Amino acid sequence: MGQGLSDAVFELNGACVHSLRFAFGAPLGYPDAPTQPEQGDNPPPALFHRIVAATPPPTRRGEPWYTGMRLAGEPFLPETGAGKLAEVTCDEGIPSLDAPEPGTVVLDENFRVGKRSKIVDFPGQDHGRFMISIRYWSPIPDGHSTAQATVAYYDDSYRMAWTDPVTVGDWVAVSFAGFRPPERDSADVLVQIGECDESCSA
Repeated sequence: MGQGLSDAVFELNGACVHSLRFAFGAPLGYPDAPTQPEQGDNPPPALFHRIVAATPPPTRRGEPWYTGMRLAGEPFLPETGAGKLAEVTCDEGIPSLDAPEPGTVVLDENFRVGKRSKIVDFPGQDHGRFMISIRYWSPIPDGHSTAQATVAYYDDSYRMAWTDPVTVGDWVAVSFAGFRPPERDSADVLVQIGECDESCSA
């Protein structure tokens, strides 16, 4: 699996000019922001989430979206650092991405996550294929390099077409919190559009 964000887990399957493909599972067990209240013996049959994506990524308190991101101790530059995403870090306390300008939104959709238990791995096979926008809680304990977690709701078959054109090389910010509020305790995803691959059905 991939990356924890907003008490959920995201795995990137592909991102090209046609669509975004991903897996999504919840709840992950983030102690400070659970995705749902305890349901006892009668859990709901599904969870519902919203995905919003924008390109170029929104600013960060008016500064470029990559402000506060680092690669090898130096400021991260998206033009030159795209091949080393696994090594990109975020400074402590940098603000979340701003709300996107309306004309930059290329995806805004609600989606359903059915009840299906799944053991997910951290890091996942998509490690290094995208970044998160801020430092975020990790299910990997201190002193360990891997971990597993079980989610009760999971689907690995999401395929969402962009509502406006994107180009190979574009950076897209993806939020499962609608990029709101500014002080949200969740991470957004930063993905670079690549060439079509076997997961693209276009």
